[in-house]
Amino acid sequence: MLPQTAQPREQKNMGNDGLSTDSLVRKIGLIADDVQTAMKREKGEEYDRRLIEDSMRRCLEYKLDAIEENMHELFTSPGTREFSQLATMLEQSRLEESAVEVGEAVELAQEFGDDSVFTGRRIFAKSKMAAMIEYLTSKGNHIYRTSLNKLLFYSDLTNYYLLGQGISGAVYYNRRFGPVADPASSILSELVNTEKIRIEPRLHTLEAAAGSDDVLSDQEKKVLDWVSDTYGKMSASEISEFSHLEMAYKFTEPNEAIAYEYGKFFKKLPPRSLIDH
Repeated sequence: MLPQTAQPREQKNMGNDGLSTDSLVRKIGLIADDVQTAMKREKGEEYDRRLIEDSMRRCLEYKLDAIEENMHELFTSPGTREFSQLATMLEQSRLEESAVEVGEAVELAQEFGDDSVFTGRRIFAKSKMAAMIEYLTSKGNHIYRTSLNKLLFYSDLTNYYLLGQGISGAVYYNRRFGPVADPASSILSELVNTEKIRIEPRLHTLEAAAGSDDVLSDQEKKVLDWVSDTYGKMSASEISEFSHLEMAYKFTEPNEAIAYEYGKFFKKLPPRSLIDH
């Protein structure tokens, strides 16, 4: 039985406090001293603190009145910055709500003993992961040990997004530097020891030793090609940082297994037509 999936990380609840009168009053009080110092420096006058707070409130009232008058145009006109910001926030909120639902579904699946949510609905196949490593390292990109796990992660979960199952059946865990499949390290070492892959210092598949053709399907190769083209040119630090931004990582607690279903929220996804022909 795999470790119990973590509850979705608690998201900040902004509520209405940012627009409330009490909130504005508190914020005015917090910065009044700094305003007093700035005015003395720029104007040479030390204004009374109470006068500063009253004047700040009046300035904000004028500004809020202007916003209220223009609110309809700001939030209904596609050309405005506010419309664009609102659309971005709405989409992010929608995705986060969907991710929470995935977390709840994963928890329910585990209660019934369904660990396939963490394996991409496949039984782990060492030969598949070895073939994935050989294929990815044969594409000419500068792939290092630290970035390989992220490429495997994106490959398995992207394949799941497109075809409803992963490629290798590996379980990926939320580790400090990004998602990691524990078997990858020993499989890579075996490929190096058998001289199928060389480290110089990047990983490189020896052309004569490449043996992925008989193991990977054409559709899986298309996914691996897309992943290689999309992420393969990233440095180890870049792809690690990028993976930390994914909901698959953010909605999973440290050292817990990552559900494949989170792959549909990746920031970069191929068109479904990728595997249609």
